[in-house]
Amino acid sequence: MAVDPHDPYLRLKNWPTPEDEICACPPGTPIKLMAAEPNPIHCLRCNLEVRPERLGGLTAREVDDVADWNATFSAISWLELESGAYERWARTQLLDLNSQPNIDGRMVTAMLNEKERCYFWLWQPEADEDWAPPSSCPYCSEQLARYDEGIFPQLLCERDSIVVVGR
Repeated sequence: MAVDPHDPYLRLKNWPTPEDEICACPPGTPIKLMAAEPNPIHCLRCNLEVRPERLGGLTAREVDDVADWNATFSAISWLELESGAYERWARTQLLDLNSQPNIDGRMVTAMLNEKERCYFWLWQPEADEDWAPPSSCPYCSEQLARYDEGIFPQLLCERDSIVVVGR
């Protein structure tokens, strides 16, 4: 498959993405913004990549906003995984709800929400032995609602458009 350099969604595509890695859920199925290369827009139900075309006309600026957030957030996530000199700083950035990557992620989520119902996947230290999923939204303190339609349990805050892994 040839790469079209004029494709407005080029920054959000992996060439070629296998069809079995693309969401086939019906239109209107909620989406989530999560760090993933190259496209951070994934289905809340099946967890697979959602083609940006499905969202009905992202502008070039909106594509750049999504791709820029993903590049930054993914880089910080990698620094946290590397367990070196930057691990503590990266973890602080990922966990701090008021850090720029999380503020930007919520802004991108709000923009995507105008196209299709979207939630922001909050980073969580799931590998930590003492980790437990939150029961309330870290922004508004309302109890999180279970989303059981997905391939794994997830907890949502409708008001703040966030999603976290559940158990």
